[in-house]
Amino acid sequence: MPGRGLWALPGGFFNDADGSQVDTALRELREETKLKVPSPILKSCIRRVEDFTDPNRSRRWRILTKAIYIVLPDEYELPKVKGSDDAKKAFWMPINEIIENRDKFFEDHFHILSTMIGL
Repeated sequence: MPGRGLWALPGGFFNDADGSQVDTALRELREETKLKVPSPILKSCIRRVEDFTDPNRSRRWRILTKAIYIVLPDEYELPKVKGSDDAKKAFWMPINEIIENRDKFFEDHFHILSTMIGL
């Protein structure tokens, strides 16, 4: 189990049945966190979409990642999340704690976060 005990962003593999890669990302987000925010709202809150394609970003094999940065409006309370599917836990983390714990992230997931949110 590569990455066991490390923190990782929700994610999974593209399935043509999902439609787009964004749809796949939203499906994986809901599967792994039990997030109850409807897809149309999540899609309307997408602020950035980036590809991470460095051939050395994973020791497992060549993995290309489509990362999605979503910002919910201020009027939303932080939705509850719970680990599910292949995620043991799911939790929200303040940005300053992301920086303090950069060594606890799986592979390049800290780099993805820092790129997406501008750390």
